[in-house]
Amino acid sequence: MIKLRHYSNLFIAPVFLLLALTTQSTPTTASTAPIKINDAEDLGKIGRDRDYPLDGTYQQTADIVVTKDYQSIGNDTHPFTGEYYGQCRTISGLSNCFIDTLKGSIRHLHFTGANITSHKTTGLAACVVDDTGTVSNIWVKDIHILTNGRKSYAGIGGGLIKGTVGSTTAVNSNVTTRGWYGIAGIGGGLVYGTVGNTTAVNSRVETGDYRAHADIGGGAVNGGGTVANTKAVNSRVETSGEDAHARHRGGMVFGTVGNTTAVNSTVETGDYTANAGIGGGLVNFRGTVANTTAVNSHVTTGGDDANAGIGGGLVRPRGTVANTTAVNSHVTTRGWYAYAGIGGGLVRAKATVANTTAVNSYVNGIKENSEPTSNDQLLCQKADLHVLTANCSSRTEFLDALDFSNSNACPVNAATVSTGTKESAPTTASTAAKESTATAASTPIEINDARTLGKIALHPDYPINGTHQQNATAAPTTATSIPRKLCSSLRDQTTGVQQRLIEDSDLVSERQCVVLSADPADDLSELIQQIPDNTVILLSSKTTSPTVAPVTGKLTVEYFIANAIVLKNGQDIIGAADDGFEIVIKLHDNFTSKYMIGVGVHYDDEFNFGETADNHIKHITFQPTGVNPDTQTDAIVHTNCYNRTLSIENNVFYLPVRAAVNINCSANLDASTSNLHTGPGLRFADNHVIGQTIHTTKLSMIPEKAIFINLRNINNLSNKLEIIGNTFRGKISELAQIAIGSGSNINIFRNTVDIDNKGKTPDEIRTGIEGGFALKGLSSSAYRKAPLINLAGNNINVTRTALTIYDKLDLALACNHFMGMTLWKVDNEYFPLKAVDPLPLADECPRSVSSTVGMATTSAPTLCQIVNSWTPINDSKATALTGLTNVEGQFYFDSAVCMTELQSLASSADTTPVTNALGVIASLAILLNL
Repeated sequence: MIKLRHYSNLFIAPVFLLLALTTQSTPTTASTAPIKINDAEDLGKIGRDRDYPLDGTYQQTADIVVTKDYQSIGNDTHPFTGEYYGQCRTISGLSNCFIDTLKGSIRHLHFTGANITSHKTTGLAACVVDDTGTVSNIWVKDIHILTNGRKSYAGIGGGLIKGTVGSTTAVNSNVTTRGWYGIAGIGGGLVYGTVGNTTAVNSRVETGDYRAHADIGGGAVNGGGTVANTKAVNSRVETSGEDAHARHRGGMVFGTVGNTTAVNSTVETGDYTANAGIGGGLVNFRGTVANTTAVNSHVTTGGDDANAGIGGGLVRPRGTVANTTAVNSHVTTRGWYAYAGIGGGLVRAKATVANTTAVNSYVNGIKENSEPTSNDQLLCQKADLHVLTANCSSRTEFLDALDFSNSNACPVNAATVSTGTKESAPTTASTAAKESTATAASTPIEINDARTLGKIALHPDYPINGTHQQNATAAPTTATSIPRKLCSSLRDQTTGVQQRLIEDSDLVSERQCVVLSADPADDLSELIQQIPDNTVILLSSKTTSPTVAPVTGKLTVEYFIANAIVLKNGQDIIGAADDGFEIVIKLHDNFTSKYMIGVGVHYDDEFNFGETADNHIKHITFQPTGVNPDTQTDAIVHTNCYNRTLSIENNVFYLPVRAAVNINCSANLDASTSNLHTGPGLRFADNHVIGQTIHTTKLSMIPEKAIFINLRNINNLSNKLEIIGNTFRGKISELAQIAIGSGSNINIFRNTVDIDNKGKTPDEIRTGIEGGFALKGLSSSAYRKAPLINLAGNNINVTRTALTIYDKLDLALACNHFMGMTLWKVDNEYFPLKAVDPLPLADECPRSVSSTVGMATTSAPTLCQIVNSWTPINDSKATALTGLTNVEGQFYFDSAVCMTELQSLASSADTTPVTNALGVIASLAILLNL
């Protein structure tokens, strides 16, 4: 039996420090004097005149107003590697990034009146602050930045931060994005490096599309990035896109966020899974948010599964939120499954939330008061003496100090700076706590686990001004702790494992296997995370807990997941139940992921073409609910973009809220150009899919779909998508929604569908139509080859519309049997639905067997075996033609007396169609011309 170590939630008080970013000196030599920048003409020469090189040292001597056609200094292939000293002078009127790609430094510079609109990653100081780049002591006023492109990040300090941005103050400024993944912030947009000492006053950060995170400090903190010492006064952070997290420190936190103060400020999201927080909207795996204070502030979400909190909206496993204070503040959620809290809105298993204080604050209208009101003065003083008075109002002297005329950002008067001496480190009003500067020679103190993390500032060996380094090796149990063996060498296994090894001998040949047993204390997702690529994972019937009474005539062996299983390249997960048992994967009550199994989910809408080994999911029953009825998930299997085939066979799916299989890749790809870039494949075969009414404490609903496929931007994906031999039954609003790209095809063969479409879905306003298959083609370009949908041998019984067609599409129908209120709904105003010859699909139709000279032979397909049938239900008068408009070509339909009529038609040379209430009788010579 394989088991993981489990850590209890320790009560810790971590303190997070940032190296002082304002103590860097001016590296000059006696032999090199700075180049003076006296006006806009001089500024325009940098990188364009040999006397003004990109690696030069520059000193601005006067305020500069640039023209509206200003061009950024340098570019991504020729970055600025020099040093630019603003001497507290001002640059006004920028319409582009000051510097395009920064590998040098910008210090002590003011900006006013910039208005930048762009389709790429954009920052006021620099579009991109590269790994060696530094921006420090930047003051801006009346700045407006807008990006419209996909993955076009935006920020004041920089759009993309890989280096360091320190001491940025923004007044009356706005940063806005309008594209997918358009991450936005004041300090920086997307942060992989360090952003420190960011202050926003009367400012706004806003995003408007999918996964476009927003924040004051850094829109998203990734890859171990750090955001520290962020203050927002009278400011607002807002997102309106799906899965777009918002907060006043780091919209989505994979790194570290510390020392956040929000006064009279608002954080708000409006769409599905868009978490919001002051500190962190989404605190991800090993993300950390510490020392967060909110005064007179509001955190609000409006979408389903959109959690809200002061500290963190959603805190995922091994995420940490510590030292949170809320005074006179409100946290509100309005959607389903949207949790709210101070400390954390929704805190998942193995996450840590510690040291939370609430004074006169409200969570969804319920007052939270963990400390007496008499402590208000003390709490406010602890928040930030520079920002707050003792009664928690904003300090007027703090706001006054932000006026440029009174700024003390420069250590000495610009006119008297000596080029041969070092600049002293300024002490700015935005510093919330005393910090020390760690030297490059100092040795970091290792933080290996929650125990050592809790020692910071509490133990002499872990000083508050020390340099602390968290090690990735701190995760409990490494991948090598789960033994792998050559599959052919497995001995003394259960009968179920032995049977699977024999039945799937081709799949397991010459491969490594891991055999797991069920333990309710284990998280199966974490076990699989520790197993390497290209491994067959067998789930055996061995269990440490009693088997559950049979529901379907078999005893269930239950495996539990607290997080989504993410299948790596070439990983297969196969149920290996003994006779009389079934392998079931269920949810822990603290499960909050949007899917149970993920493939290609690390890459969002980008392909990793190096991963080409297929994945298999077989012989497993999925139950996407927990003991708590509010523990739900959207999909069982979810994929983004992947470059291999996902084979899902012989499973039982009890449908979740939205879909059993959700394939959603928006990346552009031509799958015919390279054998290495073949795109995503799917084989969904011989599965049983069951839809039931889902009861929660708030409402009852039915599943939205069984299958969702969106591969509309992938062209020429040929014979890689299959839905074959499955059974769908129960309550399902819509059987499948399928959208594929130009020149692509999907085969849908021999499925049995018997579903009831009536019921309330999770969406109050339906965007589709209830029924069977919703098939989507090309919405533009009459010259591109339409996708092809092949349907053959299916029995489709629905209570609404069997087939819904959108846009430009080719459709082949052979030997399908349809039942419903209507057969067709065609919504293709601009392009006809093209009927494709069904004869190539004849092999998917039943054949008659005759005996000749003692030998059984399969005859050629007869007309009645190829044509389709239609039966209306519930007194519907719809025929096979009803709703069928704008069609090019012929479809073949029979009547209830197909066999009798065709026998007579076959002997007649002059055949004519016969029509009854059920449709059109057709022969191979007589076609339905539309």
